[in-house]
Amino acid sequence: MPPLKEYAKIVGEEPIKKLEEVSERLSGMKMLELSSTPLGGGVAEMLHSSVPFLNSIGIDDEWKVIKGSKEFFEVTKTMHHLLQGKKGKLTAEDEKIYFSAIKENVALDIIDYEPDVVFVHDPQPLALARELKRGDVRWIWRCHIDIDEVALRRNPRLWDFITYWAEAFDAAIFTAAYFVISQWPLPKFIIPPFIDPLSEKNREMSEDEIQKELEKEDIDTEKPILSQISRFDHWKDPEGVVSIYKKVKEKEECQLILAGSFASDDPEGERVYKELKETTRDDKNIHILCECPDSCINAIQRASSVILQNSKKEGFGLTVTEAMWKGKPVVARPAGGIALQIRDGHTGFLVNGEEEAVKRILHLLRDPKKRDVVGKRARRYVKGHFLLPVRIVDYLLAADFINRTKEIPEESIISFHPWFKISKRVW
Repeated sequence: MPPLKEYAKIVGEEPIKKLEEVSERLSGMKMLELSSTPLGGGVAEMLHSSVPFLNSIGIDDEWKVIKGSKEFFEVTKTMHHLLQGKKGKLTAEDEKIYFSAIKENVALDIIDYEPDVVFVHDPQPLALARELKRGDVRWIWRCHIDIDEVALRRNPRLWDFITYWAEAFDAAIFTAAYFVISQWPLPKFIIPPFIDPLSEKNREMSEDEIQKELEKEDIDTEKPILSQISRFDHWKDPEGVVSIYKKVKEKEECQLILAGSFASDDPEGERVYKELKETTRDDKNIHILCECPDSCINAIQRASSVILQNSKKEGFGLTVTEAMWKGKPVVARPAGGIALQIRDGHTGFLVNGEEEAVKRILHLLRDPKKRDVVGKRARRYVKGHFLLPVRIVDYLLAADFINRTKEIPEESIISFHPWFKISKRVW
């Protein structure tokens, strides 16, 4: 793990000083992270950086991944869809499969020591708190997805199921105010995610390094690149990206890169990937790349003229953060946490519909100066808001607050920053 002085060169001395003060006060605290996959998606991305980082500054943090069958992850994918507002229902058989897998993890002694605070990430391991909560150990649920309380209340069976498990927690963390489930009887924190600026995916790269990485994938660096980096998931609407690209290409020469990965907790990913490969196989200017190393993703983002994030739903969109950090203009739908990052026309562009996206992309391809100006603003915004050394302090403060303060009013909604004020789901 890079020393703090390397991070100080990026974020400045003040945030590092605050981090050192908090970590010194919490030295000796034991934390445990529980998630459903070691690779693929934003949760794994964050934990791969944050866990070693916290240990390097004196916070004992461990990360464990729950086990589950294909059927279990199909059920949790259904839960994911429903929580994000898709129509449908959770069946009695789904609930049985889910709880059976949870019981198996309990039997495996997934927690074989007593931490001070346990963070449970997303819905897959949600039920573990009610099953394993003992003594003074504090449990916090970290919701990373684009959850909608109104949609959730319209699905009574899902509401009852999720609420039953959620009420066992001591607190919950949401990415944004409009994701908060206000009727749950527990304190809620609003804390955005972050990227690690010194990770392999986000470190600075020379032009020579970028060129070599792209040559490995047979990508022509002389032709303007449009790209979207995301899991292969219909919520990310890669099909829509292909359609946008085709309309742009009618007027400006360009190529498209769709680069993504599979997560072990997402059984649909491989199917989406195969569908994309099949429907785009006749266009040699469309590159569908799977399981690229982080260095390759870094190079693709840095080489892109415009980066898209066409998500229909998005918990936050760390790939947007990554692109902005690299000084790239992002054209995206205002889904979920994307609207927290992109200030339309200032740090990127929010669009509704393909025609608006095509118009924005064409304008950016034809105006390199505009790309540069927007990209620089985007990088500054990420530097001030969404880098690991800055945001990890919020997680530590939340853990400390819940660990020390036993009686917090259950209606509390706590944000450490005024710019994450309570707001409606609008942009």
